[in-house]
Amino acid sequence: MNSAAISYYFGGKKNLYQEVLYTQAEKFLKLQNTIRARKESPLTKLRIYVDSIAEMQQAQPYNIHLIYRELLTPTFMCDSFIKNRLYKIHKFMSELVTEAIADGSIHNNMQPTHVAFTLESIIVFFFLTHDQIRDLGHFENGTESTYLEEALNTYLSSITN
Repeated sequence: MNSAAISYYFGGKKNLYQEVLYTQAEKFLKLQNTIRARKESPLTKLRIYVDSIAEMQQAQPYNIHLIYRELLTPTFMCDSFIKNRLYKIHKFMSELVTEAIADGSIHNNMQPTHVAFTLESIIVFFFLTHDQIRDLGHFENGTESTYLEEALNTYLSSITN
């Protein structure tokens, strides 16, 4: 793209980068609103959320990496981006876990934010490394949903009633 067009439409490269990050985060926030409106149990909603994240990753595998990169190697955007967007993404998963504890699906001695961080870590680690560990883990392209479902089931089986 012509650098003059970047300046014209976005006011510079930093603003373009910010817009890309915010656009990716908005996809998660819209997904959350859709899932909140559903009538399923909290665990079902959690599974739907993880499946949907896998589908998003498959559709645009490199765009979501920007969010992960910002967490691993923060730039000038990190503080405002985390406070404005990533916190909301994490809070949603913590809310689902809290609801699952309240309805007795998850052990009541669990810390919702710890469970959410663990689930987020499983997701992030897989998508950051799946191209490099495909042979080691016997993953085929397009099997992300299956892997995440198995990983989610394995983890949840250790914390559910």
